[in-house]
Amino acid sequence: MMSPADASVVVCTNISGIARTVRMALRGMGVRNVVLASDVTQLLDGFAVAEPHCVILYVDSEDPADDGLTTLNFIRKSDDSPHPRIPVVAVSPRRDLQTINAVMNGGAHEYVLFPASGEVLLKKITAARTTTRPWIERADYFGPERRVDREASAAAAEACEKTAG
Repeated sequence: MMSPADASVVVCTNISGIARTVRMALRGMGVRNVVLASDVTQLLDGFAVAEPHCVILYVDSEDPADDGLTTLNFIRKSDDSPHPRIPVVAVSPRRDLQTINAVMNGGAHEYVLFPASGEVLLKKITAARTTTRPWIERADYFGPERRVDREASAAAAEACEKTAG
């Protein structure tokens, strides 16, 4: 597994305070290559400059016109997307089912309630990057399989506890 210092992340939100907070949290966990983007043009520049391993998007609502969901849709479905299969972690202050479903149905790998610690963000980035879920390509959905194998997850958690203890 890649160390945090070797990871490259693009944080995409048009709210500069949130972008800086996420960057500071990631840098606190050792992630050194964090590029900020406030729109799709800057996101494309970030892909060119940083060759990211993951994108973090800020989502504020379930509205399809939400900037985060629009960007997620661009990443997953646009012919101009430089990497439609890149792991995407959505951060949002919303805990309502409509927003969570909109993000997951848009093709995000992970959903994080914001504000979040650097540790939580790093765990979600790692989970998104190391997912073994199959990739789904259909007319109505493009992204990682949304179902989680609960038995495999429980076995993995148990194995981690045994090695940690």
